[in-house]
This record gives sequence, structure tokens and C-alpha cells, in this order.
Amino acid sequence: MKALVTGANGFLGQHVVSALLARGVEVRAMVRPATRVDALGWPTSVDIVRADLRSSRDLARAFEDVDVLIHLAAVVSGGEDAQFAGTVGGTERLLDAMADSACRRLVLCSSFSVYDYTATRDVLDENSPLQQSPDVYTRGGYTVAKWWQERVTRREAEKHGWELTVLRPGFIWGRGHGYLAALGQQIGRHHVVIGPLTRIPMTHVENCADVFALAALDARARGQTLNVVDGPGEQVWSYLSDHMQGTGERGLRLPIPYWLASAVVRLAFVTVFRKATKVPAILTPKKFDAMLKPLRFDNRKLRETLGWTPPFDYKQCLDRTYGPVPLPAEAPASWSSGTAASV
Repeated sequence: MKALVTGANGFLGQHVVSALLARGVEVRAMVRPATRVDALGWPTSVDIVRADLRSSRDLARAFEDVDVLIHLAAVVSGGEDAQFAGTVGGTERLLDAMADSACRRLVLCSSFSVYDYTATRDVLDENSPLQQSPDVYTRGGYTVAKWWQERVTRREAEKHGWELTVLRPGFIWGRGHGYLAALGQQIGRHHVVIGPLTRIPMTHVENCADVFALAALDARARGQTLNVVDGPGEQVWSYLSDHMQGTGERGLRLPIPYWLASAVVRLAFVTVFRKATKVPAILTPKKFDAMLKPLRFDNRKLRETLGWTPPFDYKQCLDRTYGPVPLPAEAPASWSSGTAASV
């Protein structure tokens, strides 16, 4: 089996490549033309294809002999127009090339950002309401781009009869990416913790990559939309403490109840910032809710559909994030015993 991975040199992409290799999958890694791949530590068996989804002319060659596309690429920096053009326009060009190939299997990396946190009550799961137009445009460039990317991909998959799996990760964390937006606001070396007992929808990058590799191989993933979190999540207060200890940061944690912060944000938005054209994300109700609203999360559908459990528990993830550089992860024992349903 051969998998084409876009965004292969990204934070998640590097681990997805490793997870696929651990299962004996041939990997074709798509990276931008100027990317230096020698530092990634990939074996020579990884087939490197250099392309820019925004401009490269011949994307069709990337699909030669490919059985499944794992589409991770997205633009996460720059202005909103650049994020939209790179993420959505790039996806359209990629899927046009796929339509001219024999590949009919697609795993898309979506995001928790497509959900409407303000309209969600108590539990956020795969049945929770999604952002709708025009409200989605109040959420910022990344959310708009990921929302449209998923819509475009679903449209093309239905049009061409592709087998689509949509995975929506929560906050992806790991080495070099331990600080999360859900932790509140940092002021100097101190942290304002809004809703300190709120749980974070977290997935460690190595656990998340394991889900993508499993979804690419397991027939039960076809046609599914699955949220990717490792479990109910850690509380903001305790995870921030672990993060500060792991990085050696010194500072105070200043707790503020969610209800109080939410009331202040909403009052300020309709008074002080009523006519402002640029408002900080944390002072915009929709964005505030998406970062900090206290909800419950679980991975029940993922567990029930694919029989998945995280390869690493929370303590192991802390060690792999803040401790010495870990050795590459081995494939879970269930794969070596052949118990999963594969293509």
C-alpha cells in the first residue's frame, strides 16, 4: 500500500510519516520545493515529491500508484486572505489532480475549529453544531479556511465517489508545541488562567498521528467523521503547571472564573469595542468561546469505530514532550498481530 502525505514535513506530518512507516506502508511525502528534508531523519524508502499546492503545475504525478491521500497541508500563518488561498485553493488544486488519478481513498485533517462552540451545550462531539455562514467569518482566518477546506473536500468526494474519512483533532501538542491557546493569557512570565478547572480537548502529536495511520489502513474508517482527542482532557490549571515545570518557566498562575471573564468580554464587545474594526481574539465572544468555553470531550466514536486507544498515556506524553528526545515509536501490538480490519 502507498500513501501520499501532504504537509509531510509539518509538526503532525512528520509523525504521520513515521506512523505509516511503522506499519509497513510505502510513503510518498509531499513537501514544498525549498524544504530541507535531510534533517527529518526519514529513511531512503520515503519518496519525496516537491510541490507547492498553490502554484505547482503538475500535481498529477504525485498520485502515481497511490492508494490513499492523507491531506494535512494547510496555511496557518500570514493574513486571512493568504490562509484561505493557500488552504482552500491549494486543496482544490490537489483534488483536481486526484480526480485524474486512480486514487479513490482520502483522509482529511480537519479541525475542532469548525464547531460552533457558542451553540454547543455541555458536550462537544461529532453531532455538535458546526459553524454556519455568515457567523463563521467572525472566527478568524484559520477557522474560515479549515471550514471551507472541509466543505470543498466533502463536495469533491461526493462528486467523484471517493471514500472519505474526516478527522478533526483537538489541540495537538508535543515537543516544541506545549503551550496551547486554551491556557488563557500570558502576561510577562505570569499566566491569567480563565476557567482553571476547564478540560482541554488535547491529543498528543504521536497519538494523533497514530489515528491518521490507522484511518488510512482500516476499512472501518471509510465514510466516517471522527473527533481526535486522547480522552476527556487535562484541566487547564494542572496542564499549565506541568507545562511550566517541563519548560522550567517561573511565574504565577492567576485564576479567573470562566463566567466572570465571559461576562466581561461580552459586555466589552457590545460597548467599548462595538465600532472597532480590529479586536483581540480573546475579546471576541466567538473566539473566546472556542478557546476557553468549559465543555466535555471524549473519543467514544473513535474508540467504538476503530477500537483505538492512545499508544501513550498522559504521563508518557509529558515525558516525550519535555524529557530527553524519545526513540521513534513502534507500531501498536494490535497491528503486528493483524487484528485490525485493513484494506
